[in-house]
Amino acid sequence: MKTRRLSTILTSAYLSAMLASSVAPVRSDATLAATFDPAAAQKALQSAVSGLDAGGWITASTTATQASPMVAAKLAPQNAPPKAEPAITELIARALILARGTTLVSTLDGKTCRALGLSDGSKDMEMRMLESDIKQHYFAIPITPGSKDVLIIAKVGTTITTYLTDKTGVLRAVSVSTPTEAHLILNESAAAGFKAEMAQLAKEAAKLPPSGTAVAGNS
Repeated sequence: MKTRRLSTILTSAYLSAMLASSVAPVRSDATLAATFDPAAAQKALQSAVSGLDAGGWITASTTATQASPMVAAKLAPQNAPPKAEPAITELIARALILARGTTLVSTLDGKTCRALGLSDGSKDMEMRMLESDIKQHYFAIPITPGSKDVLIIAKVGTTITTYLTDKTGVLRAVSVSTPTEAHLILNESAAAGFKAEMAQLAKEAAKLPPSGTAVAGNS
């Protein structure tokens, strides 16, 4: 497979032509008398170029346009979103099936819903909730048709932390609420708490039957 650079080919062709057609013997006074023949050089160049097959051109072109690892890194997205882990996706799917099957309907306060962008906050939102083995920790899904949201709720005293995610288990937003107000906090600052909640969810969901099929709704 031919992968030589075009500049090398051209240089070689010209040098070959020059050496073949124009170098005169060296006289005793050590001077070169060279008469360059352009026609011979052109002929040699054409011969060299015509010797390349299509594969050589394609390969050389492909090699030349490949970005170096450093350039490729700069071109890659710098803030790519986290990817879902297949295992946690399956465990959330199991919990979703169980949650959708429950007849118990609870509500999430309007101010928290507004902070998370789930509603305008004018009223509480109805949810289907599962309580964790750890009391006052909940897995919840809105009963709104077509909703893909999953909420992990942790209550400590009068403070409620609500983690917004979906079937991927990727943290999207976090709200901290009290009886009087609710506000968002940075995902980074809530990462440890979210990780602990998801670990508990995974532990409990692992005991549930496999989902078997894709989850309809909240998917």
